Amino acid sequence: MHKILIKLKENTMSFCLYEATTPSRNLNNTNVINTSKMVFSDEYINDNLELIESFFNLVVIKNNINTVIVDINAIFPLVYRVIKNINAITTIKLSEDKNVSYNTYEKLLDSKYIKNLECYSMPSFMLDKLAREKDINITTRCEVLYLSDFMDRNSFNSYSDVYYRKAVDISCKMSKYDEEDFESFLNFNNKLKTINVFDLNANGINLIIDKLVKTNKKNIKINLNQQRNSREIIDLTDNFINKNKKHIKANNYKIQIKYLKEYKDKNILKQVNLTFLRVILLIFILIAIASAGIFYTKYKADTNTINDEMEDISELMGDEAPTEITEDNNPSNGEDPPEGISEEQQKKDDKKATSSNSPYVKKFEQSFDKLKKINNETVGWLKVNNTKIDMPITQHSDNEYYLNYSFYKKKNYHGWVFVDYRNDMKNLDRNTVIYGHRNNLGIMFGTLKKVLNKSWYTNKGNQIITFNTPQKAMKWQIFSIYTIKSTNDYIQVKFPTDSSYTTFLNQMKKRSIYNFKVNVGKDDKILTLSTCYKNANNRLVVHAKLIK
Repeated sequence: MHKILIKLKENTMSFCLYEATTPSRNLNNTNVINTSKMVFSDEYINDNLELIESFFNLVVIKNNINTVIVDINAIFPLVYRVIKNINAITTIKLSEDKNVSYNTYEKLLDSKYIKNLECYSMPSFMLDKLAREKDINITTRCEVLYLSDFMDRNSFNSYSDVYYRKAVDISCKMSKYDEEDFESFLNFNNKLKTINVFDLNANGINLIIDKLVKTNKKNIKINLNQQRNSREIIDLTDNFINKNKKHIKANNYKIQIKYLKEYKDKNILKQVNLTFLRVILLIFILIAIASAGIFYTKYKADTNTINDEMEDISELMGDEAPTEITEDNNPSNGEDPPEGISEEQQKKDDKKATSSNSPYVKKFEQSFDKLKKINNETVGWLKVNNTKIDMPITQHSDNEYYLNYSFYKKKNYHGWVFVDYRNDMKNLDRNTVIYGHRNNLGIMFGTLKKVLNKSWYTNKGNQIITFNTPQKAMKWQIFSIYTIKSTNDYIQVKFPTDSSYTTFLNQMKKRSIYNFKVNVGKDDKILTLSTCYKNANNRLVVHAKLIK
């Protein structure tokens, strides 16, 4: 049993663990009712919650309290039970220098009246969701470490500084650290309205625009600041506006030139003309056309490389080479059976496809030894019935490498299918997460979209996924399939408590497009497959539990 000490000071109420210096009394029978200093046991609060809540509501009103300070994060869930229905309390301050826990995050998502939160730090997905969905203003104390002039110039000292900033200054003379930090800032921040650009040069300005487009930023005002009284800067900005005219219009960028007073006094503003801008716009178009041609050539070459690697893997396993993947010989493309084919016939075809002998299945005992000779980061083999997903799985020290490298560790647009770097593959975590790129050629997780078809997910044979490791052959039963806006909440691999894991599982089941009637609880381990859906802002997710 814990004892909670509550103190009042000005407009705040603070909660902390009570450590008595004198022999304690039985708090359940003799709780101290003193509005300047109150002590309650957690047991008493839980047993008399309605009474305690009413009492604190009166205390808050009488003392004009709007802020609650919590000394230790662990007691916040209990504190929240007491204050959640008190509309006068709008600010929470978590004093402990620890990351906000998932349990605390769930309470904040449930809150009705909290508008401000001060804490040490929290994961970026929590901060983003609380700020967007609950409109909670979050201030963090954890300092951001940085090397770039961009971060220093804008005095970003914490993650909340980065998230809420509406206007930034940036120099066109950017180092690689400036470029990286500026792009990270754009990915994390969704409040940005104004960019003030200094030390103007063509490459720097174009780089800034490229970063804005890459991170899908729109409705931005861009101030180009003239820093010396010369025609060169005026021509540069004039040229830039002409070059990016269509681009600027499509994304609703507002370009404004900030001239030096001396320059204005000489009435040179009227000399900003369209000729220079047309030249820059023409260059931009030529670069775009050249880039598109280069990309198409590289994309086609990378597709051929992946086909060759899959063929090599098949031959290595002692089977005939798979059919080359092209748009022409991928007729089903994840759709329901074509008109004229009955559901019964489709199921027969599905069964036949499912029972086909995978090269991996034929040579299970020797497969991993052979595969590891090609790629020592091979950790498993994944097969999803009635899709083209039947392949070795890799794992790197981060989640970036196999976005751009193939199984043979060659640079490739299609990447490879890989396990989250945080997962322990010898002793499986509660949630093992596997990622793969989506595409229209059926490569990697390109055919995972089939799981969204009713004829696929209602087929019992398709509801069992094979995912094996060198240590064990395993079957996994699907319990949830859904699409969702880009979020990180389903890729948590470790959980602090059984309760947080159970909450997680229930949330994943509720999202499913179909009720698989599969029970899953705290003692189960699950497999998560994740890929993009339609575009980079949406995800297709499959969850399955280990059954043997």
